[in-house]
Amino acid sequence: MIKKRTLMAMFLFGWAVFSGATPAQTLRIGLGDDPDILDPTLARTFSGRIVFAAMCDKLFDIGPELEIVPQLATGWEWTDANRGLIIRVRAGVKFQDDEPLDAAAVKFSIERHLMMPGSTRKAEISAVTGVEIIDDHTVKLVLSTPFSPLLAQLTDRAGMVVSPKAAQAAGENFGSHPVCAGPFKFVERVAQDRIVVERFAYYWNKNKINLERIVYFPIPDSTVRLANLRSGGLEMIERVAATDLDAVRKDGSLKLAAITGSATVGLGSISLMASDRRPH
Repeated sequence: MIKKRTLMAMFLFGWAVFSGATPAQTLRIGLGDDPDILDPTLARTFSGRIVFAAMCDKLFDIGPELEIVPQLATGWEWTDANRGLIIRVRAGVKFQDDEPLDAAAVKFSIERHLMMPGSTRKAEISAVTGVEIIDDHTVKLVLSTPFSPLLAQLTDRAGMVVSPKAAQAAGENFGSHPVCAGPFKFVERVAQDRIVVERFAYYWNKNKINLERIVYFPIPDSTVRLANLRSGGLEMIERVAATDLDAVRKDGSLKLAAITGSATVGLGSISLMASDRRPH
């Protein structure tokens, strides 16, 4: 059974979903809306972040104490009077198309964020003027001026690294079948109905992943979303209506968690998950 536990902030959503679940199971999650395009360079929506957390690891993440920690990176170093950021890239990582993730892939993704038409990441990392490859697993971001928020930006979609091979082949349609380096690979999307991802067998941190599949259901009506959770049609939902909070707190089968993270993940949003209920 799923034990009652407090969810971490949405930037730690992957950890909250994966811990404590048993193998060979599907987790069903109710979203507050249907995410926009599943391309880290172009995406805008909050609900899209939740899906990306399963599919796309980032160079850096946010730890339990709100500290910046490496993810696809293994370390970093500021240089050139803080006008350069050297990032050491984790070795042995594969994209979900089995291509290797290396310094060239990081360079490709950062440059894609900066130069792709319609990029919503460009403004977030606009201080970056170039990306230099030092060796196969080390890159240097060259900045026009010191920019201390850069590491924080790289904990979100600006830090997601996509497969160059897949992105180049798909072009503007990459968001229809994204390929990243996260624990779950994209399977299908039916607009306004569901997004399905399944466990990637060669994920670099696969021993931490105990679910086989996640299905996201966009359910804009918060009352309907909560009703599906209570009836067993879902194991987790996000964004609970304020009018439902008292009832949820009194329901012993549910666990409510307020998200109090940084503004980049939606300060004050609320998620909850069902307790004492197995994933489907």
